[in-house]
Amino acid sequence: MKNSIKYRCLIVDDEPIARKIINTYIGQLPHLECAAECKNAYEALEQIYNDPSIDIVFLDINMPNISGIAMVKILPRKLQIIFTTAYSEFAIESYELEAADYLLKPFLFERFAKAATKAIDRLKTPIIQEQPTAAPTMLLKSNGEHYPIVVNDILYCEAMKNYTKVFTSNGKTYIPLVALSKFEEELSLLSPHFLRTHRSFIVSKIHIQSMSATTVLVQNTRIPIGEQYKAYFWAAMGIKGY
Repeated sequence: MKNSIKYRCLIVDDEPIARKIINTYIGQLPHLECAAECKNAYEALEQIYNDPSIDIVFLDINMPNISGIAMVKILPRKLQIIFTTAYSEFAIESYELEAADYLLKPFLFERFAKAATKAIDRLKTPIIQEQPTAAPTMLLKSNGEHYPIVVNDILYCEAMKNYTKVFTSNGKTYIPLVALSKFEEELSLLSPHFLRTHRSFIVSKIHIQSMSATTVLVQNTRIPIGEQYKAYFWAAMGIKGY
């Protein structure tokens, strides 16, 4: 629960008029304030990574390259999402993503206020968490020692002939005597989050910070997207346009 009465909002829409309307509506609600406006998902993801105070995202769906739906799937943390779109056909998928609400353009202030109140109520209400299941782990042998590794801590993997170099979120690196293709098979049995981007690289999509046409950024490291893997990678990320 927040101590402040102000909930910070991010507006993401490629239409300037739409951004202006939402910003005006935000200004009419005393418990909301606009943190920033973004015209695409790339800008929005960067803003979210750099500003941990953001609570609510008013998010358009039909945007260039990365749609609003695809953006939600790669968010680095749980946020209250209110979709704002002219298309009704995405409503079911939005609720599967646990969005707070779904506003069909053009919407009036009263409808906007109702959606905002729903998001605020979610932020105020403590969520009773079910007892979490143990995170999947794997045992890696590196430099003669065995290490239990939490699979979700793996950032990316790089091929090194008969070895695989495994980079983790705590800054440690492991080099098991396992070929990358074999290691990819083992990872796929433990987690659905790993994607092949290149003949020499596998990345964890939960650690992707941003993407371009030819690279992904994972913890400030640029990893190439090989030509033969592009279609698979973008389809797996739910993104069209490359």
